[in-house]
Amino acid sequence: MPVKTLRQELRDAILSRIAKKQDPLEGFYCDEMTRESILAVLVAGRHLLLEGPPGIGKTTVAKIIAALLPPMETVADCRYNCLPAKPACPDCVGKKKIRKITVPGAQRFIRIQGSPEMMPEDLMGDLDPVLAMKLGIQDPRAYTPGKIQKAHRKIVFIDELNRVPQRTQNTLVQVLEEGITTIAGFDLDSEVDTLVVATENPEDYAGAERVSETLSDRFEQIRIGYPAFEQEVEILERYGRRIEGVKASDAVLRQSVAITNAARMLPDELDRLPSVRASLSIFEQAQSLARLKNAKQVTAAHVEAAARRVLEGRLAVSSESRYSEKQDALVEKIIDAARKF
Repeated sequence: MPVKTLRQELRDAILSRIAKKQDPLEGFYCDEMTRESILAVLVAGRHLLLEGPPGIGKTTVAKIIAALLPPMETVADCRYNCLPAKPACPDCVGKKKIRKITVPGAQRFIRIQGSPEMMPEDLMGDLDPVLAMKLGIQDPRAYTPGKIQKAHRKIVFIDELNRVPQRTQNTLVQVLEEGITTIAGFDLDSEVDTLVVATENPEDYAGAERVSETLSDRFEQIRIGYPAFEQEVEILERYGRRIEGVKASDAVLRQSVAITNAARMLPDELDRLPSVRASLSIFEQAQSLARLKNAKQVTAAHVEAAARRVLEGRLAVSSESRYSEKQDALVEKIIDAARKF
C-alpha cells in the first residue's frame, strides 16, 4: 500500500472532520468566508500565506492545522525524518539496524521566526566543521540539515515571512516547487514532503518587506482581519488566564473587548491598532489589580485602570493626530467610547 504524502494525510483529516459535522479549525476565530478559503487551500494541497496584523491568531491556526495530522513513524535519531520503510538520508544510509519511533500529530510542526538577519544557511543547513574534520569534508553526514530538511513530513510555519531578506526567501522556491532541497557541495537531493503555512504583516509595519514575486507565486494568499466582537469575547473566555481568588464576570470579558474595539474605530488617530492580545492583557491585568486590592470581584473600574496601563504601552499615535502629544487624552476618549458599547 503506497504511503500517503503529508498533503494527502491533511486532506483526509479535514474531509473526515467535515463529514462528521466537526470544524477542522475549531479554536480559530474568523469569518466564515476566511475559514472556507483556508480549508479550500489546504484540501487542494497548496501552500498558504496568511496576511494580517499581529495578534489575530495566525500562529494558532498553523498549530491547529498541524494537530489535524495523524501520528507518523520515523527513524529514531534521524535528522531528516526518514520513513522507516524507505530510509534515504545521509544519517540512515548504511545503517545496519533501523529503530522506529512514533511522533504525535501535534508535534509534526516546525516553526521558523522570520527576521532581517536570517541567512539561507539558517533554512537549508550548512557544513559542520567539527563533523567535517571527523568524517571528511566530502562525507554528507558532516552536513547539518536546516529547519527545512528537518520539516520533512511536517508542517512548516514561517512567521513574518516578509521580514526575511529576499535572497533567503528565494531559497525556499525549490522546496515549494519540487519538494526537495539540494545539499550544497554533495550533489545530493533531500526529499522534503511538507506544506508551508506562512504569515506576513502589512507593509506599513516596521521591518516588513515584500515577499518576492518568485516566492509569492507559490503561495495562496488569504487576508485575515480582526475577529467579530462576540468571537473576541469567546477568545478571552477560551484563552484568557484566570487569576485564582478573584471572579471575573461575562461583563468583564465584554468590557475588555469593548475597549480594544473602540480603539480600532480610530484608524485616523493611530498608526497601529490594538490586537486581540491587548484585549487579553486588559482582561488578565484587571483580575490582577482586583487581586492586589483584595477584591473578590473584578469591577469596571479595575478594567478601566488596566486598560490605561495596557493601551499606554501599545498604542502608536499617528504624528498627524491631534492627540500626538496628548496620548492620555486619547486613551480616555477610547475608554469613554467603550462605555457606550
